[in-house]
Parts: sequence; structure tokens; C-alpha cells
Amino acid sequence: MEVTDVRGRFLTIGHPRVILGAVAVGILSGSGAIVFRFLATRLPRLIWPADPNLVHAVAQAPLWWRIVVPVAGSFLAGAVLTFGTRWLGPVRGWDILEAVLLRDGVLHLRPALVKSLSSLLTTASAGPIGREGPMVLLAAAVASFAGRYLGFPTRHLRILVACGVAAGIACAYNTPIGAAFFTMEIIVGNFALEVFAPLVFASVVATLLSSTVFGAVPVFQVSEFALASRWEILNYMLLGVLGGVTAAVFLEALRASFLLFRRSRLPRPVAMSLAGLIVGIVILGFPQVVGNGREGIRDLFQEEWGPRLALTLLALRLVATSVTVGSGAVGGVFTPTLFLGAVLGDAFGSIVHRLFPLATAVPKAYALAGMGCLLAGTTHAPITAVLMIFEMTLNYSITLPLLVATVAASLVAKGLSLESVYTEALSRKRSAWAEGGEAAVMRTLTVRDVMRSEQMTVPADTPLPQLLDRFIATRRNHLYVVGPDGRFEGVVSLHDANRALREVEDPSQFRATDFANSNFQTTVPWEHLDHVLDRFWVQEAEHLPVLGGRDSHKLIGTISRRDILGVYSLEVLHRRSLLARFETEEGPQSGPTYVELPPDHQIDNVPVPATLVGRTIGESRFREHYGVSVLLIRRTDGGGREIRMIPDSSTKFQVGDRLVVFGSREKVDALKQQ
Repeated sequence: MEVTDVRGRFLTIGHPRVILGAVAVGILSGSGAIVFRFLATRLPRLIWPADPNLVHAVAQAPLWWRIVVPVAGSFLAGAVLTFGTRWLGPVRGWDILEAVLLRDGVLHLRPALVKSLSSLLTTASAGPIGREGPMVLLAAAVASFAGRYLGFPTRHLRILVACGVAAGIACAYNTPIGAAFFTMEIIVGNFALEVFAPLVFASVVATLLSSTVFGAVPVFQVSEFALASRWEILNYMLLGVLGGVTAAVFLEALRASFLLFRRSRLPRPVAMSLAGLIVGIVILGFPQVVGNGREGIRDLFQEEWGPRLALTLLALRLVATSVTVGSGAVGGVFTPTLFLGAVLGDAFGSIVHRLFPLATAVPKAYALAGMGCLLAGTTHAPITAVLMIFEMTLNYSITLPLLVATVAASLVAKGLSLESVYTEALSRKRSAWAEGGEAAVMRTLTVRDVMRSEQMTVPADTPLPQLLDRFIATRRNHLYVVGPDGRFEGVVSLHDANRALREVEDPSQFRATDFANSNFQTTVPWEHLDHVLDRFWVQEAEHLPVLGGRDSHKLIGTISRRDILGVYSLEVLHRRSLLARFETEEGPQSGPTYVELPPDHQIDNVPVPATLVGRTIGESRFREHYGVSVLLIRRTDGGGREIRMIPDSSTKFQVGDRLVVFGSREKVDALKQQ
């Protein structure tokens, strides 16, 4: 019996297959990330050969070269994404969080390869974005591919994709602990041991591979910094506030740039070339802005920049990175965020050190703390920020001020911007999901479908001692108080009854109605379950009373959180593939529409069969031959923009067309094989 219990606990904590899968992901994803890191390091040296340090190489390049290369590189990067649509269909934006949270761990490899190639071109042309983004994307896509190939169930596939994320970050920064906590705190949102154990295995294996190839040195080699006095901790708290504000401004700049380019409707190569031109103009006078910011941070710790130059670079980097990302370039903002924090901290430290030279540390200590501030502010993850800065510098003495600064920055940034840099893109998708199939199901179900007629009630005049007996008999934390006519008068909790028993001198003198909470959340039979779930978030209770009407106040039953979640799971599993989502371009207020499809039918996106190119729908007798209907044709024009058309019998198929078709699964699958 003891052996069985031990084995069961082991399987609960970490399924052996998942652990082995995590090790395999560490090897496979880590290897893919290492290849990308090698290319991202070597390619810029071919374009900017004057110096291994990209900042110094750009500073020594001719002025015309600083303009031409960012523009040309950005155009080519955009062209790769545009023409990748002919291979993949539309190449959509990042999907790591979406894959883990919304797509059951499915992250396709080919789009990741296209995006990685585009990112390499942007990186080679000194684009001011991070290379860690595509590294993590590629590592996660490899993990998803491996998990699906080996037949892992959805729950474990999500964990494996998270392991790929951890492996990618560990390879980028040699930070196994920070990578694991980054993934748990930001990607998974779960600190359970069954998730933590695989992440550790994957990140450690990936770090071992990375350190073997690139060395085991910290990313930033800095001097030991410490507090000059205990009162100096207030300076770091103020730096945290400034870091939180700067992080919120950076997030707003990213958001505004994205919306600006989206509304411009420029073809992606043109939009990215325009961003490249802006970057080229900036680096004519300030080459420190180029690249992901790693070389710039190293120069900052070795040179004296002063507050004026540091603040100038802060503004220019914020604009350059925001414009580049907003134009559609593929890349991360993790390292650029560190650069923003470093220059902010250096400027702040220079000012306070000039004012209080004997009571403050050197400006570089504030630069180090500033890196943590911006990282915590943009990610809303102070634990990850502290661990990452510690592992990237191995400077333990700065931990106390770093803790204070990162927490302050995270609180301020979250107060100013609800979304973090990693959830901003997902929030748009989550809004669609909230209005999607799952919510559509919940809107079709009402309280009447789930409620129970059983009621744990007590008369309003029940004395306190008998009330306590009733609590013991029913084993409930809440009892419903009703009048002689069955009218609901409120809810009394076990906690309130116990407290009253301790405080009053004569318990028999008090009745249930004396403790009843008349503001307790209630519902009615026709209310939809999505609204009832909101009530459960407001009211900390397992059950809610169901009234016959808002005016009658007659208690007719109860509804429990568990019953709602149970019927939710059953309905979603049953209907997930039976709902189709339709949108118009009339604006955000119009919203999508959901239609329930017949059983075993679906709407899908398929490439046009080669045999139909050049023929019309009427000539091909499409419906008769394939058994499906063409609802929409998605076509890419010469400028790389997607055109969507509703076809008729005279519409002619072209090379590269993708057809949105409706039909039985069998017929649609057969069409895909053409």
C-alpha cells in the first residue's frame, strides 16, 4: 500500500513521460535556439564588419550605409513575411501565449521558421528589436511539433510548449532559474510543482547546451554594487516609480505605433521600410540605439554617459523600437526593455549622486536596478525581473534595492496599463475569445438549466443556538433566511453566527434575521450563466440563491459554482467544433456573430487545387465535384496585401488563392488532399 501511494504521488507531481519530454524539448528546442542565436550573432558582422561590437561597427560605417541597410533590410524582412503567405496562407502574429492558453498547445513550425528568417534579416540590418523573441517562438514551435508528433494529450502538450519557451529564454540569457520563473509567472500563470519540474529540466538542459557553445559567462559583467546607506533605499523606491511610468509610456508607444501602421494600410514591406528609414535617421547621430541593446548596455557600464545623453537615448530607443515593432517586424522587446531601464537608471543615478555624493551609490548601481524596473513594469512580473537581473549579472549585493524598485515599478505600471507587453497582443485575441464559441455556449444556457430545487433555509425567527445546530446538520457555510410566506430575507454565514455566539451575553435573544445579509448576490431563472459567473466573482460563496423574480423575492432554488463549471465543460467539449465565427469590418461596436453548424460539418481554409487554376467556379463545377461550397476567396495582390472576395460562378481561380469552404469534414479533408 505504501509503495502504491508513493508511486501515485510521484505520478501526480510529475508524469514520467512529461519529464522525459521536457528533457527532449530542452535538447531539441535548445538546439534550435542555439542555431538561431549563432546566426543572429554572425549575420550582423557580415553587414557591419568594422567591429564585433555592433554599436561600434555602426558608428564606423559611412553615413549613407546607416540609411540604406536598415531600409533595405526592413524591406526584405517584410517581403519574407508577405511572400510567406503564398506558402502558409496569412502569416499571423505571435502565438506563444495564445498557443498555451487558447490553442491547446498547438504552435505550427512553418510559420515560426518564416518569422525567424524575417527576424534574422531585421537583426542583420541592426533593427532595434530583440532576438530573444524569435528564439523563444522557434523553440516553442519545435516543442509543440515534437509533442504533437509523439501524441501527448492537450494538458501535457501545453506544458511541453511552456518548456520550449523556458528553453529558448535559457539559451538567450544563460538564466535557467529566471527562464523557469518567467514561463510560470508570465506564460503559464501557474506555480504548481507539476509544471515547475518539467520547466526546470528543460531550462537546465538548454542552458547546458548554450553554455557549451557560447560559454558560461554572465550576459553582463558588472562590478559589485551595494547600498551606500540605508536611507538610499528611498531613492530606489523613487526609481521604481519612474520605471513604472516609463514602462507604461513604452507600452502605450507600442500600442499607438501598432494602431498607426494598421490604419495606414501600407503593405508590410513598405511599412517596415518606413520604420527602417526612421531608425536609419536616428543612428546617424546615435548608433547606441542599434540592435537589441545588449552592446549598448555593456558600453554604458564601461563608460560615463551622463544624464543628458542617457535621457536622449531613452527617448530615441523608445521611439525606434516602438516604430519597428509596430510596423510588423518580428522580434522581441525583452532586451530593448533592459536598455531602456539601464539608461533611465543611469540618468537618475547620475542626478542623485551629484546631489548626494556621500549618501548614494555610483550611477551604474541605479542603471542595474533600472533594468529590473523596466522589466518588471513591462511584464508585471517582479519575481521574474529580480531573478533574471541576478542571473544575468551574478550581482547579489543589489538584491534588496532591486526588490523594492521592481515591486514599485510593477505596481505603478499595472495601475497605468492593465496589460503587460506579453498580454497586450493576447488581449485582442482574448476579447474575441470572450465573445467566441465558449461564451456563445454560456449565453445559450440559463440558470433554469442548471439550478437545483433544494434549499438550505431557516425561518427568520430561528434563535441563534438552533441556527448553529442547523449549520452543523447541513454542513453548509451559508443558510438562507426566509419569512413566513417564503420570501427571501437574506443570508446568514457560519462565520457571523460563530462571532455573534462569542460576543453576545444571551444567544437565545438573537434571531437569524438579526445576522442576515440582505445584500447577498442572488439570481433569477432566466439569467444567463456568463452573468452568473460574474456574480460568483463578486460574492465569495459556493452557492447562490435563485429567486422567482426580482420583485417577488420568493426563494425557489439554488445554483452552485461547481454545477456551472461542470455543464460549461460538457457543453464546450460537445460544441467546440460546431460553432462558426463571422465578422464584419463595420467597426468594433458591431462585434462578431456565431452560428451553430450542423453536426460533422466545418468551415475551413484550404489552398486552391492546382488543377483549377485559370478556371472559373462555374467551369469547374466546384460544388458538384468536391461536395463543398466556396464562401470566400483570399488572394494576395502584387503589393502583398490580402484581398478577400465573395465569389460567383464567373470568378476565376488564381495561383496562391486560399478558399474558405463549408462542407462535411469528410469532403473538406478530401479537398485538402488535392
